[in-house]
Amino acid sequence: MANRVNLDAMIPREDVAIEENPHATDDHITEFQIAYLEKDSKILKLLRKPNFQRETNHWSPHQIASFIMSFLDNEVIPSLIFWDSASYVFVLDGGHRLSALRAWIEDDYGDKGISEEFYKGQELSKEQIRMAKRTRNMVEDKVGKFSDLCKLVDSQDTTLASKRAKTLFKRKLILQWVKGNPELAESSFYKINSMGTPLDDVERMLIENRRKPIAIAARITLRGGSGHKYWSAFTAEKTKLDSVNLGKELHDLLFEPESDEPLKTMDVPLGGSTSPVEALALLVDFFTIAANREPTPKNIDKYDDDPTGAGTVRVLAKSLEVISRITGNFPGSLGLHTGVY
Repeated sequence: MANRVNLDAMIPREDVAIEENPHATDDHITEFQIAYLEKDSKILKLLRKPNFQRETNHWSPHQIASFIMSFLDNEVIPSLIFWDSASYVFVLDGGHRLSALRAWIEDDYGDKGISEEFYKGQELSKEQIRMAKRTRNMVEDKVGKFSDLCKLVDSQDTTLASKRAKTLFKRKLILQWVKGNPELAESSFYKINSMGTPLDDVERMLIENRRKPIAIAARITLRGGSGHKYWSAFTAEKTKLDSVNLGKELHDLLFEPESDEPLKTMDVPLGGSTSPVEALALLVDFFTIAANREPTPKNIDKYDDDPTGAGTVRVLAKSLEVISRITGNFPGSLGLHTGVY
């Protein structure tokens, strides 16, 4: 996942398994304006990504800059697809497009206020900050800052920037709506994502098993207990706290210190890069073995769903026992340099 920009903080994530909107009608908005993504927008406050949606970190700086240019130059952009629940409006397709526009508005490509708050408790990785800066430079070179274009809306100039400024608040994206219950929304999501950029096998596996303890444990560990609160539905506060603390400890042992490529030091992380798909695959494999030490480990789909969080804490704790034997400063650690592994 090299050279990808982390925009996951731009649209919050929420569980679609909530009541279907009893007041749903055919009278939905059919066009989406960029003003809906500004800070005080009421529409923005309603927008959510489904909790089974993959992280919004699959676009490169070039894709983000090119999309913003396409938006301003009136080029064809595919429709957004939403689903209306009782409480929120869910983005089934178009999460990267809307996140790119909001990142441009907020000047936050994964390294400023919204992202810092989203990942509170975990220091942003050097790679995430590096890609954010590269994206910002590219966007400002090809398009300019959102705030600067806003100042040109009433300009009489005939420059490209002035023409784009006049398009800025007139351009509208087409909206389509999925109507039905949460199961239909999820089914629609799978069909939509079988086209375009298809789901990776690991992403699909995690989505289908997202309520299993290994899947929850892997997501908590990847971000060191920060980002979206995959543990928020756990019933006991102590369980939530334990899962976050264990996930952070495992993250630090597996993925710290962060490495740069090409490697110029032997101070390398045991788990390698925290690139989302690769790291999640590693974590699922490791937890599958470490959490159930049998001749034939139990696969992720064989676990029961974990509404209380007890199963997730158990997976994290057992896995921490194994990692503590391999690395770290624990009394039982073998003390071998990570390069050995």
